[in-house]
Amino acid sequence: MLKRYQVLLNDWQAEHYKLMSRKYDVSFSEMIRMALCLDIIYATYLAFPKQKLTIDAAKLKRSIKARNIIDAMTSEEFHNFLSKVYFEARKATEVWSKSEKEAEE
Repeated sequence: MLKRYQVLLNDWQAEHYKLMSRKYDVSFSEMIRMALCLDIIYATYLAFPKQKLTIDAAKLKRSIKARNIIDAMTSEEFHNFLSKVYFEARKATEVWSKSEKEAEE
């Protein structure tokens, strides 16, 4: 379920996400969600290096470096990729939550 929040972005951030959302043919909100999820995954990878990723990090890295995620995937593959990103990010938040609870005990 999605919840509505007001988020203030610097002009440069908004322009970047507008550009990326047009390039990848997703809504601005979808682009923000995707970026947040990728950030969560990356931060979790850095903080918990033993945590396994189910996203093909090598394919993602190649696609981003080539600046052609969409060109490298069909529309269906891209949306499947987004689903995996959201799932992986959700798992990553559970890793953080578990770690925080253990630190409180």
